[in-house]
Amino acid sequence: MIDSNPNIKQPKRGFLLWFLSLATMFQAGNNILLYTMFLLFPDKMGQAVSNLTQIPFFDDEAFREVIQVFQSIAGWQYGLLILVEIAIFAGALIMLWKLNPIGFHIYTIGQIGLFCILNFVIGGKLMMTWEAIIWTVFIILLFASQLKYMRKPQKDQTEQNDNQ
Repeated sequence: MIDSNPNIKQPKRGFLLWFLSLATMFQAGNNILLYTMFLLFPDKMGQAVSNLTQIPFFDDEAFREVIQVFQSIAGWQYGLLILVEIAIFAGALIMLWKLNPIGFHIYTIGQIGLFCILNFVIGGKLMMTWEAIIWTVFIILLFASQLKYMRKPQKDQTEQNDNQ
């Protein structure tokens, strides 16, 4: 049912909410695709990523170590990573499309799950650095600051002035 009361403004998407949600959905979608490819085609993906070391830009010891970590991750661990990335994607989508605060909670749970999986389940070279943890907390706080734009119909200023 559509509310036709002209004195109530529908919530608007703030630019920061729009930008954060789209960037988050892009990143999570990219990760979902990458993890799915490693889950379904581990040999082919390992070979393709190993071929990258022939390119001078990627011919680095740290990059080789990351490749080895990705090749050593078990399928069920990729499944967990895919699930939390789906939660992160869905949370951002719900916040942007439906302007519903439940999206923020789903997103935050997904980020906590990602932290736990990377640091306690997989570990090694994929553990989150302090910079990554601080950055993640900062993004969560930015999303939290945008909760005011979600599902809070605001009365028109004229109606508020009439009541005074």
